[in-house]
Amino acid sequence: MAIFEAPDQLYSYISELFEEIATLPEAQAALKSLNLRVQFNYTQPDCTMTLTAANGEWTIARGICDDTDPDVELTMTGDVAYKFWTGELNVMGALTTREIGVIGSLGKVMRLAPLIKTAVRYNRERETGCDS
Repeated sequence: MAIFEAPDQLYSYISELFEEIATLPEAQAALKSLNLRVQFNYTQPDCTMTLTAANGEWTIARGICDDTDPDVELTMTGDVAYKFWTGELNVMGALTTREIGVIGSLGKVMRLAPLIKTAVRYNRERETGCDS
């Protein structure tokens, strides 16, 4: 059974995570250095989200943003996304085995690393109910 049965569940999970981490100083610092648009294409359930970060601000939009092409597209299942955001996934291994597909520059994806590390740490604490 899939972790997310409907697109709304996956969208809510990721949107809430970003809303919560955006209040953390380390996430705010990471966001200030980003000027990037990443499109996340999910399967099982099928949905698309676009993260746009620029000038210390960010948005997550449902669907494909038609006004500008994304800098990077990442494709994965909802279950892989969950493992990604909880730190249960070896990201380099997932890229190698194509559990995560990438269209665009891997270097641009790496710009997200500080933000992803903050999100994973926060999400682990949230899921386990303890502070590290």
